[in-house]
Formats: sequence, C-alpha cells, structure tokens
Amino acid sequence: MRRWLALYALSITSIVILAFLIPLAVLIRDLAADRALSAAEREAQTIARFASTVDGSDQSAGGLDAALTVTSGTSIVMSDGSLLGAALPEGVDLGAARENGQAYRQPLDDGQAVVVPVFRGTGVPWVVVVAVSGAELTENVGFAWTVLGALGVVLIALALFVAARMGRAVVEPIDALVDATHRLGRGELTVAVEPSGPAELSEVGAAFNTLTGRVSALMDRERETAADISHRLRTPLTALKLDIEALESKVDVGRLQRDVDELERVVGHVIREARRSTRDGGGMVTDLGPIVSERVRYWGFLADDQARRWTLDVEPGKFQVAGNPADLEAMVDAVIENVFAHTPPGTSYRIRLVRTSTDAELTVGDDGPGITDVTLLERGTSGGSSTGLGADIVSKTAQAAGGSSQWKSGSDRGTTVRIVLPLVAAPG
Repeated sequence: MRRWLALYALSITSIVILAFLIPLAVLIRDLAADRALSAAEREAQTIARFASTVDGSDQSAGGLDAALTVTSGTSIVMSDGSLLGAALPEGVDLGAARENGQAYRQPLDDGQAVVVPVFRGTGVPWVVVVAVSGAELTENVGFAWTVLGALGVVLIALALFVAARMGRAVVEPIDALVDATHRLGRGELTVAVEPSGPAELSEVGAAFNTLTGRVSALMDRERETAADISHRLRTPLTALKLDIEALESKVDVGRLQRDVDELERVVGHVIREARRSTRDGGGMVTDLGPIVSERVRYWGFLADDQARRWTLDVEPGKFQVAGNPADLEAMVDAVIENVFAHTPPGTSYRIRLVRTSTDAELTVGDDGPGITDVTLLERGTSGGSSTGLGADIVSKTAQAAGGSSQWKSGSDRGTTVRIVLPLVAAPG
C-alpha cells in the first residue's frame, strides 16, 4: 500500500508540476525574445533619431558608418541604396518602411530584424535595420529552464518523501490491525491495538479493541452459561439420588418416574438454553409466586423422605418480576438445593415470599450448621460437593431482573438467603 501511495503522489505531483512548468517555460522563452526585440527597437529608434539630423554629406555619412561599426548587426540603408554599418541580413524586406513609413519586426531564418524608417524631410527615407540573432532571442533561457527542471525534480522528491511519511502513518496502523486480527483468529481474545494514524483508522482501532473485549466477554459468558446449565442438571440428579437412597429395598416406581420426568424436563431446558443467544429475560415478565410454589413442593417430597420439616408462606396475589421462567426456576432450585447439599437429613427449612410496595422478597432459611467458609459462595470455588455455581446462578438471575441477593450464614443459626426482585407491570 505504501508503494501505491508513493506512485499516486508521484503521478499527481508530476501532472501538477508539468501543468505549471510547461507554460512557465514557454513564458520565459517569450519574455526573453520580447526583451531582446524591445532592446533592438530602442536601439533602432535612437539611431533613427540621430540619423535624421545628419546632412547626408560624405563626411557625415563616413562618421555615421564608423559609429555603427561599434554596434554589431545594425545597418542603415540610405535613400540611394547605399549601406552604412553591418551587412543586411538575408531576406530583409524594406518596402513597407520606405513606401509607407512603417516600423516593424520581420522574422528571419536565424532570428528577427527590427526595421525603422528615418524621415529626413523629402525624398525616400533612410531605413535603420537592427538584426537580432536566434541566440540573442533565447539568451539565458536554457539556464532558466534548467532551474525550473531542478525545481520540478526537488518538488517531486519532496512529494515522494511526504507521501512515504503519510503512507507510513497509514500503513503501520493497518499492519497492526491485520496482525491483531490474525492473532484474534488464532484465539488470542485479549489482543488489542494502540489506536493511531488518521482519525478514521484510529476509530477503527478503538472499534477493534471494543470488538475483542466484547468477544472475550461473550466467550466468558458462554463458558459461564455452559457451567450454569450443567449445574441445573444436578437438581434432578440430586433428587433422583436422594430418592434412591430413601427407597432402600422398597421400589417406588412412581417416585422414580417423577424424578426421571424432572430430569428430562431439565435436559430439555438445557438444550433450549444452549440455543438461546443471551441469558437475559428478553423483556419477559413472569409471575414468581407459582414458580416458587411448584419448585418448593417438588423438593418437599425429598424433604419428607429425609424427615425435614419445611414451610411455605406465599402471600396472595401476583408477583410480576422481570425474567425468563426457566431462569427463575433455576434460581429457586439453586437456593433450595443448597439446603439439601449443606445440611444433614432432618434439618428443617422455611420459604417465604412476600410483597413490599416496590419489590418481591423471597427468603429461604434453614436450621443447619451454616456455611462457615464464605468463599464457597464465590463462583467456581469448590468445597466437597460444592462448585459455587448455585450462588452465582442466584446472584446473576437476581441482577438480570434488576434486583439483588444476600446470603447470611453462621455456625449456630443456619443459612438464610434473601432475594429481592423489583415488581414490574405485566406487558400489554
């Protein structure tokens, strides 16, 4: 590209310089010729005025002839055709000067001649002829043309230098973008460029950095999404495992079928989640009350098998919150599953859903030993069977709905999870 810019600058500069120098060279040549002819005309006029005062005697004519020998190329043709001074150039026509009394310039084979009549009263006028050679017409023109040519070369070189610098300022940011693009294609998601060059290229560099940041964020989100939806599979698997352990030697096909159906439902949800482009609710509004009631009752069967006492307190009315039903179900499942995962059988728990003037508040508390290591609530932190993903699912789902979540735990008062989601108006 830099070579292309240099050739472009060379062609444009050459056209401009030629369009400027060629007329200037012609003008210099014409001015030089006009200067030489003007000097010859002044000389002829001066000699003509002097010759008009000569009486025409042989002595006067001889003195005039001697004076003309000092100036080369100057001649006087007298009335009788006698010639004083230099020889007449070939091809000079004196007719118009003698017959009409005109002064004029006449082209010659090598230069031009200035013809001026000398009026001496009556009779045929004398004629002064000053010959200007071709060398005199073009005197110093060659030097001027050489200077103009050198100036043109300097201007072209300067244009190439400027084009090279400008091309460098343009090409280097492009090369950096190309290299960064290749690195991004090889999987270096943290690659970035330093925006530089013209404003447009600088803007492209900034946009590229924004793009790589967005791609990296999306990849991180996809990895988190894969972990989240995989974690949701643990809910029915946990239920199935606990049911199998509770059955011992007695086989309850209905309960096992219910657990398998729940597992199938979650697998279907995982497939739908994998096809969904984003994790937000997409503007959906969902009634949280039925979801809480249905998921609590589902876990209630397992709680009964483990001799856990549980209570559900849901205020009457609708709890319209922003979010996808599947995300809200996963949030409730993650909170309740935490009770089963981190408390021994027989531990009681409570679920309460109430409404304030602006929010829906979901509280899940247990009477277990509590979570003494708060780092277990951080995403990806594992301890025993914990991955920390459940707490992260709760937090992100609450934040996506415009709310928040809070975990309180201690060694003597169990764990309490409080989720606050803003109430919104139903669409339409």
